Amino acid sequence: MSTENATILAVDDERELVGIYKAWFSDKYTVRSAYGGREALSEFDETVDIVLLDRRMPGTSGDEVLESLREDGHDCPVVMITAVEPDEGMIDLPFDEYVVKPVNREELLETVEDVLLQAEDDTANNVLDALGDKKTRRCLRVLNGDPKSAREVSERTGYSLPTIYRRLNTLRQAGLIESQTTIDPSGDHYETFATAIERITVEMDGFTVKKEQFSEQKA
Repeated sequence: MSTENATILAVDDERELVGIYKAWFSDKYTVRSAYGGREALSEFDETVDIVLLDRRMPGTSGDEVLESLREDGHDCPVVMITAVEPDEGMIDLPFDEYVVKPVNREELLETVEDVLLQAEDDTANNVLDALGDKKTRRCLRVLNGDPKSAREVSERTGYSLPTIYRRLNTLRQAGLIESQTTIDPSGDHYETFATAIERITVEMDGFTVKKEQFSEQKA
């Protein structure tokens, strides 16, 4: 599949926003539209290459649409686009990228292109996907020690929370980190993350990535 011939399914209950996506992408991609979760599920088929999905919609939410697609065996890339700030619960959602409204045109175009290119790489697997991304490796380095919350990882790396949650999602799916519920002195519950295994070595593109060191060394 050439990324220039890709079909996008844009899903949002705000019709005006779907129209904006069409204006942004129609010169390069085929853009189909759905104005709610149920319509998204009825419009989706195997010709769709990527879904731009609002997370909070009346009726069937974006989370429910995503879960339904995955339960039906569809591995089509999904970019969540929403005004809702990321939360710990989203770590378990099998999305591919998370963008916070208001959406920047250049950022969204770049995100779609990157996600499509990643989906096109037939040699990729969960571990390579995780360790092959610079930001993900940096998050993993920060977690190499005491368990930390997503906000602590954000403060240590300087990355935004959406970026951190995306990388934590990838690392968890790859089996490289695990999470646990922590209770602070005031009684509030929050989730912390830590590395799940002692060592992993991956060969890729002339480099050896060793998880125990979280460093790149030429092979």
